[in-house]
Amino acid sequence: MKRLFILFSLLVSVVIFGGYLTVNYVIQPGDTLYDIAKKFKISASTILDWNNLSNPLKLKTGQQITIPQPEGYIYAVKQGDNLYTIARMFFTTVSDIMLANELSSDFIKPGQKLFIPRKSIGKAFNTEKGYIWPVYGVISSPYGWRVHPVNRQMSFHSGIDIAAPEGTPIFSSTSGIVSFAGEKSGYGLMVEVKSNNNVIRYGHLSKITVYVGQNVERGTLIGRVGSTGVSTGPHLHFEVLVKNETVNPLALLPSSNKVYVLKEGIEAAGGE
Repeated sequence: MKRLFILFSLLVSVVIFGGYLTVNYVIQPGDTLYDIAKKFKISASTILDWNNLSNPLKLKTGQQITIPQPEGYIYAVKQGDNLYTIARMFFTTVSDIMLANELSSDFIKPGQKLFIPRKSIGKAFNTEKGYIWPVYGVISSPYGWRVHPVNRQMSFHSGIDIAAPEGTPIFSSTSGIVSFAGEKSGYGLMVEVKSNNNVIRYGHLSKITVYVGQNVERGTLIGRVGSTGVSTGPHLHFEVLVKNETVNPLALLPSSNKVYVLKEGIEAAGGE
């Protein structure tokens, strides 16, 4: 028993912060992302969000990765942020964020890192339809014909663009299987999820937090907002194909006036 404890201590070290801790785990021969996630009872997406893994399907033996306990995500406060805007980004509440970070007031400053527990995320997802809004933001370009913002030529926009600050979390709009996760011309870093006869694409990400073949549930973190590919600023390109034909995503999503909807009895995150 003592020998086993010594061996485990060589594989794992712990760092404690206010409200949460991180486990530093050394990847062993034969380890897979799925196995590590199962061992620590967290999502593979959480591991990918916390770590820069060049190939999540081929882990490097001896590499050290960081795992948060309890499960959750870090958000770096930017100029202009407040707890109310951050709560909307994660579809949670101000009180949840304050409790998780042991804050006695709502004062925060740029550069400060906040921990958002996974269990508190999604309290404000609008689930009245099969799809949820993948990100909290403003529609900056609708579906259909438009003057392309980069080449200034008339072209058909196959999805909708949702403007949001870089690093804003992106959640899977519906459940399915990840069929593509990587760089694709024009889209930049992109995730593609197959859901029954539909294909959902998420483009211009700054970071991808899923891998090909992964089963994702509605609300799974799939990446962070960025401006990769052909883009004029941070936003999410959200595209839906039904039987290989693009459709207007707004037909499948809840009303754009009801992106953030708290269930009755839960404290609001602040005024819209």
